[in-house]
Amino acid sequence: MTDRPTERALPAALAVPAAFALPAALALLALFALEGPAAASAAERYEGIAYVRGTDRIAYRETHWLFDRDGIRERLVLYQCADRTAFGRKWLREVPSAVAPDFDFEDALDGYREGVRTEQGARLVYVRENARAEERTRPLPASADGVVDAGFDAFVREHWQDLVAGRDPRLDFLIPSRFEYLPFALSGLPDITTDGGPARRFKLRLAGWYGFVLPGIDLTYDRDARLMEFDGVGNVRDAAGKNQNVRIVFPAEAMRSNVPQSEIARAAAEPLASRCNP
Repeated sequence: MTDRPTERALPAALAVPAAFALPAALALLALFALEGPAAASAAERYEGIAYVRGTDRIAYRETHWLFDRDGIRERLVLYQCADRTAFGRKWLREVPSAVAPDFDFEDALDGYREGVRTEQGARLVYVRENARAEERTRPLPASADGVVDAGFDAFVREHWQDLVAGRDPRLDFLIPSRFEYLPFALSGLPDITTDGGPARRFKLRLAGWYGFVLPGIDLTYDRDARLMEFDGVGNVRDAAGKNQNVRIVFPAEAMRSNVPQSEIARAAAEPLASRCNP
């Protein structure tokens, strides 16, 4: 939600705690190879296409896999260039909650990495500015209304009835690069009709008098609270090191269920490129 290279915006989309002890890919491969098919449920998969805002040019793609392991919801996201070359990966595990999960995001284009992990009962925020920088770590600040990364989507579902009724919830959203929460307000916009039928629209903006500092983010959901479109500053940076202003479309026809675990393992092992081809 900012153009400054060291600021990370609200993620459009979502870390396995074991990945903090092992590289993420090795951790998940070990999960499927050693613990067997019963270790995780069959996955769901959906895709997002990020367009440069105001154009039909693809900035990047993202594929999400969601599955349960030991009764806990987990997510793997693979970020890809327009030609589907993988350059980034995100893990998410919904502990201690779906709204404030542990997560790990790595962007190999510049080596940026951020996340929240739990160590010996304590939650830590960490940031690495680029591949040459040292990781910086601080305790996760306390917040009764704290939302972490893609936990925002769970927050929307939890407050769906309030939003439909015109009540605008407030939340504290974690900005890892700042090691702090910032206050945001979520409010309704006029509903629209799409090819898929009626859709609800919301705007997320910084709360308080300084809300004008950062642009708002427009979100479109279907009547079943499924995210259809994200329009705003995302968490993937461009070649100049600035967070990209994108419109991310999540087409319903790209959703799949009962995806085999072998597909997740391949995504976990996919090498990450350090550049996208023009």
